[in-house]
Amino acid sequence: MTHIEESTIQIIPHQLSDELIHWGINEKRNINKEKMLQKNLPLAFLNGGDFGEELTLYMFPETIGSASKGGMAYDNKTVDIETKEILSAKEVKFVCLEGTKECKKCKYKAPRFQPMCIECGNNEFNLKSDSRAGISTVAHLKYKDILQEYIIFVMKYDEENEIINLEAFKFISSNEYFDKYIQNQHNGGNSQGGTCNFIPYSYDWHLSGPIMILNISINISQETPMLTTHFYDMNATAIVKVPKKIFTKTELEKYNWVNNTDVDAKELDYEIVMNSGITIRDKKLGKTRGIVSRK
Repeated sequence: MTHIEESTIQIIPHQLSDELIHWGINEKRNINKEKMLQKNLPLAFLNGGDFGEELTLYMFPETIGSASKGGMAYDNKTVDIETKEILSAKEVKFVCLEGTKECKKCKYKAPRFQPMCIECGNNEFNLKSDSRAGISTVAHLKYKDILQEYIIFVMKYDEENEIINLEAFKFISSNEYFDKYIQNQHNGGNSQGGTCNFIPYSYDWHLSGPIMILNISINISQETPMLTTHFYDMNATAIVKVPKKIFTKTELEKYNWVNNTDVDAKELDYEIVMNSGITIRDKKLGKTRGIVSRK
């Protein structure tokens, strides 16, 4: 999870809080259904993309949706009332870090909350939390003058305490590193590519300038969910600090972030990192995913 110094917390819109409470109620039911059904059918935390677009409308009440069920329309846009001209647009992504899990015994996959493997009856699993936001390189490069921001939600579930943790970040399309990162993927991708697999809290994520705008916990342990707002500010401009753990030992030594008294903390100011001359890491771009078969 990302940590940010708390400032004056704004009151969240009632539509947003109401919807999050309803979401909590529904997801608790879905979690319980997934546990009881035992049929390898995922039921909890689905359709995050649509839900993220809905939340964005409550968070930015001056904006409207796309009126489209897919296709090439902008997810969220600000339109001139008189001319109907699109003034700016936002791309919205929702990343659920509660993916499938893998049986430790037979390696068979199971839904996140299913208690037993239906293949071998084992109840020990390896959890998968490798979800990412898919960003179209073509759309970014073609429309970034209008598509000025990306709103990315990241959701994690604390099963022990029955708490849904939801964060949202704003990425500015003109951020130098973010723009170069997408351009680099576009230039190096193959004919099947054209998408950046943008992994939350990764090296590229933090260097792309994430600005936290929302951090809310939804406790669903009781009949009526309880919201706790840790941070809420749609006008926030502060880029979250960069955790030193994302860097290799070689990188820490190269940029003198090991024994420097100014950077002894576990996090670095974004400006310090970007003024160091740090670059995009070399990657093997354009790889195919091989033959994908249905199971």
